[in-house]
Amino acid sequence: MRLIYLYPVTLLVITGCGGSLNDEQRKQMREARELNSIKKVSEVEITEAAFVLGREILGLVESGLDKDSIEISRKVDIRWLEAGSTEGTEIERQVIDAYLTSMMMGTELADNVQRLGTDSLLYTKPVVVNLPEGAVEVKGTWNIRLSKKQIVLGIGKK
Repeated sequence: MRLIYLYPVTLLVITGCGGSLNDEQRKQMREARELNSIKKVSEVEITEAAFVLGREILGLVESGLDKDSIEISRKVDIRWLEAGSTEGTEIERQVIDAYLTSMMMGTELADNVQRLGTDSLLYTKPVVVNLPEGAVEVKGTWNIRLSKKQIVLGIGKK
């Protein structure tokens, strides 16, 4: 006999909960849906986005903002590597050597993006100083390790 009353009461409770969401909850649901959606982007788009993101982050570092807070907020790893240093990863040392070789050949030095495995990219930018006798010296490079996932998610937001 009690089960007869349970069904109508349950139905009233379910219909009584209007299921309405406020604007903030709708926004959170939409963002969660976007994060879980499948995105198809080309390697060219990922590389271009890595250049944009690397330049943006390096601009923040050069403007004097705290490097550690930028690393945390942007989920990146930022390192300075001086020319001739034995520190840094093998790829970072190879990149700085390539900059030094290019400089000796008279090639203009520009920022660069390298693949690091399947899940991250390395944005590098050389810091050069013009010497009085017209020569150019590479002081070192800024190295920013970027997550490929963060780059792809950033592409979707634009």
